[in-house]
Amino acid sequence: LYFAYGSNLNVKQMAIRCPEAVKMGSDFISGWKLVFRTVADIIPTKNINSKLPVGIWKITDKCEIALDRYEGYPNLYGKLDINGMMTYKMNSNSYSLPSVSYFNTILEGYKDFNLDTSYLLDTLYAQRENIYE
Repeated sequence: LYFAYGSNLNVKQMAIRCPEAVKMGSDFISGWKLVFRTVADIIPTKNINSKLPVGIWKITDKCEIALDRYEGYPNLYGKLDINGMMTYKMNSNSYSLPSVSYFNTILEGYKDFNLDTSYLLDTLYAQRENIYE
């Protein structure tokens, strides 16, 4: 299983990138939060109330190879296993706001997985205002 938190939530894009991927549903991962480094990334947080909304995909080996290529693994993103699911985490620590089109791709993905879009909007607002935990 693979969990997405950024542009890979977008069903249309995943259909192109990983046509064999199967959308399994959504969940929340405790102890992590979304940030932007021009693109989406996650960071661990000490806030016990922090929950990262994610979309869960069942992927094949072929899908993982395609995702590795898309995510720039291992240079741009590394891989993590969290709660028994694979995901990607950036190798960078700098923060930068996303482009409007990239943000809208993620927003569409939140809707594809019936995730609460206020989390995504609050993350963008907090980062724009330089509010970090």
